[in-house]
Amino acid sequence: MARLNKEGALASSFLFIRFEWLVLLGLSLSFLLMVQPFFLLGGLHPFDHQRSIEIVFLSISFLFLVPFISLRKVPFLFWVMGALSMLSAFLGSAGVAGWAQETRFLLWAVLLLIFPFSWTFVATQNKKIISVIFFVGLSLYFIYVIFGTYLLLGQGVVDPAFVISGFANINHAAGFLVLGFFMLPGIESCLSDYRRVVLPFSTLVGGGLFLFVLIIMARGSFLSGLAVAMFLVFFCKGRARKKYSMRLLMYAAIGTALYFVFYFDSSFLRVEENYIASLYRDTGRIALFREGIQGWFESPLLGNGPLSFSQLSSVPEAHPHNILIASLYEYGALVTIIAVYLLIKAATVYLRAGYVADQSMLHIVGGSTIVCFLSYAQVSGLTMIAPSMLLLALAVGFAFENVVSERPRPDFLTNFSGKRAVGAFMIVLAFFSSSIFYYQVSTENISGAPRFWLQGKL
Repeated sequence: MARLNKEGALASSFLFIRFEWLVLLGLSLSFLLMVQPFFLLGGLHPFDHQRSIEIVFLSISFLFLVPFISLRKVPFLFWVMGALSMLSAFLGSAGVAGWAQETRFLLWAVLLLIFPFSWTFVATQNKKIISVIFFVGLSLYFIYVIFGTYLLLGQGVVDPAFVISGFANINHAAGFLVLGFFMLPGIESCLSDYRRVVLPFSTLVGGGLFLFVLIIMARGSFLSGLAVAMFLVFFCKGRARKKYSMRLLMYAAIGTALYFVFYFDSSFLRVEENYIASLYRDTGRIALFREGIQGWFESPLLGNGPLSFSQLSSVPEAHPHNILIASLYEYGALVTIIAVYLLIKAATVYLRAGYVADQSMLHIVGGSTIVCFLSYAQVSGLTMIAPSMLLLALAVGFAFENVVSERPRPDFLTNFSGKRAVGAFMIVLAFFSSSIFYYQVSTENISGAPRFWLQGKL
């Protein structure tokens, strides 16, 4: 009997390792499919295209990994946060549609908890494959936009919106671009064995990403850039920080040089003046913040339920463009406080690992990208942009690899359980059903607004 149990445990461990690799491969392939507009199905909104791929990826990943998690070992506060968020959804004003966001929230929360372990323990060769796919995705996006821009300018079409490519609007694209900018040196690091081939082209791609960020002129990009700069100065150290900073400066220099080429076109100058003015002009964010805070006071503990903000007729947007206010409005103070506490605890673990041991390139890249994500999310709905969430997942793996690699496999990863598999299937079924329901009931007369989770107009 003991021998059978041991053999079963080994088989289960082997199966989990294979599933980990498949999930990470799915992460990279999903990213590749999302950011290439020529994969877009005819008549499908870009946001729907990305969300559809995300739904499939989250569902398969959840089904693959959750049956191996020992529920008793999951931190207690995760259970509390999950239970309170479901209570908010149950009592929320959005009804069944609200569960589309709630189940997505639950799936991402669980997967982000597991991704650091999946990334750390996967084989080095597989990490290179994942990095290659992410690099190809960013590179193809760069090539597509550069050629598209050239052709449009030749036809006299001049507008910063031409860099959004496969995204719903320029704000969605800007969040993705700035995250890709800060992530690229880490992807380069994973492909260091091929630096002679990768480095020249990745430098050009990094410059292109910075060029696109400058063209869009989204204030969130500059806010997140400032936050990352402060993070590098005050919380990072060593040769890896210097190398990372130099790579970013190289990208920025190339992007800035390319940017000034556009100023030879006076029509682009006139368009650009309007976008530069938006950096210091209120574009309705204050009204959204005020509406979100006032609505939170109506139900301070459990909030108004997921997707409830999108039902407001008093504001033109479907979310408050601030992750903290959105959490307070839709989930209430209890969930928000727990989430902030867990985030602070994770940051403490991250920083402690950086001070105890030498900081690696991936450690700094991952931390910088997470800081970028959190700061940009203070003026946007970045958590709703599927490619940005995939970059965040990879960044979490980068950031906590140093922490996880010094420990044995976590004790909450255990043998396969049929009961947990059934539970995971039921959650995924609810995710699919509520997403389809929301897709069917969403209005089609909202110009420029994606369906599934409404994100507002251009």
